[in-house]
Parts: sequence; C-alpha cells; structure tokens
Amino acid sequence: MSNESPAGGAAAKTHINNWESARNKIARQITKAPWFVRNKQIQKELKLTPIPDYFKKLAISFFHKLDSSANTAIAEIPKYDPLEPKKKRRPRTLLINA
Repeated sequence: MSNESPAGGAAAKTHINNWESARNKIARQITKAPWFVRNKQIQKELKLTPIPDYFKKLAISFFHKLDSSANTAIAEIPKYDPLEPKKKRRPRTLLINA
C-alpha cells in the first residue's frame, strides 16, 4: 500500500474497510495466528498503524513536498483553501485535523 497516493484518504469508508480486511488477512497469514487471536492484538504486536492515520501521514508528507517544490509547473498550480472546499472529500482536507 506504500505506493498509494494521498487521494486514498478521501476513499469511501467501505473501501477503507476492505483495505483493512485485506491487511488483517495478510497479517494473520504472516504471523500464523490462530483463529481466536483478535485482529487488534495482531495489529498491536506488529505495530501497524490504522489506514486513515497512514493516509493522513502520507498526505502531510506529500503536500509538504509539493509546497516546497521548485518545479515551475507545480508552482503554477492554483492554491485552494481547504477550509472551504467545493467537495468535502479532497485529499488536502485530511490536513485540517492534522
């Protein structure tokens, strides 16, 4: 999932649940955990961050690099105010609560 873009943070709750489910299955297979071990315990032992927190961290890193870029094409992109978005589910709105 490390190749995901910060736009994944604006994904629907259903898609985030699907990603978490897939990650839980993979973590369970890697650790060979029995059926009675809870996913929360596996995540705690492996120190896995929740997916929304992962996307928030990815968005912070991405937009910080974007704002400090020296590329002229990127500098010409108009800024928008994340406090008044036309759509609420935009990647930069993840940074409001960060």
